[in-house]
Amino acid sequence: PDGTGIGVGIAEAVNMLRESDAASRIVILLTDGQHNAESIRPLDAADLAKALRIRVYTIGVHERGRAPAD
Repeated sequence: PDGTGIGVGIAEAVNMLRESDAASRIVILLTDGQHNAESIRPLDAADLAKALRIRVYTIGVHERGRAPAD
């Protein structure tokens, strides 16, 4: 089904970076802020990133005005 799994996106990116020996590891998340899929919760994925010392920077976009804050 259609939907956006923000947590899956973060978790996949973290998985790709987890064994990197780079001095700095970051994920840039471009999102409309709507997590509406049955998947990994965004906060759980963020906790995983934090545990692995991977920074997540988020850019919120919306068609008009401010993106809704859920």
